[in-house]
Amino acid sequence: MKYQNIFVYSVLAIGLLSIPSLLDSIYGQTNATQQNQTAVQQAQNQTAVQQAQNQTAVQQGQALSPDTQVLLTTLDIPELKDNLMDAKLAIVEGNTEEAITSVTDVENQLLTLQPQPKFTADFKNIKGSIAKADLNKALDDLSKVQTELLKAETEIFKAGLTNPQLMDQYGGNGGGGDDGGDDGGDDGGDDGGDEP
Repeated sequence: MKYQNIFVYSVLAIGLLSIPSLLDSIYGQTNATQQNQTAVQQAQNQTAVQQAQNQTAVQQGQALSPDTQVLLTTLDIPELKDNLMDAKLAIVEGNTEEAITSVTDVENQLLTLQPQPKFTADFKNIKGSIAKADLNKALDDLSKVQTELLKAETEIFKAGLTNPQLMDQYGGNGGGGDDGGDDGGDDGGDDGGDEP
């Protein structure tokens, strides 16, 4: 029986000595589980934030007026503004044929849109005014259309403050045009080189 008591006491001593290492492994497993749960929660939070940003972008796109949405997705607004300015300059210079051609070109671009912007109907009045030689009215009506384009462009810029993706889309509609600067190419002029 003496050996049995020694055996029991030995097992108890070993058991007592192994309790701290057992507690350490339990504590480690608990921390690992908590870290996994934290990582999962962070991933879920990031997903929720991304979904909220996407929803905000969609809502901001929907906040744009229908005219602006159509112009943003299909046309180059700066090019339209330039064409309208060319038409106004042609009117001022007395070149009514060029003015009517410029106005018709812009009108044709707008007629292809679905839905058409509200100011598309104004182009018939503008062409009629030019044909009747009522150039003041034609200039006023062209200015009204330019104002509508500026409003649409401003609306895009305001929405772009909170949603840079809109500005990327706006820039993708012809933002790489000619800036009027020298592109470094040969202009065919005399560069002051050797003379024959």
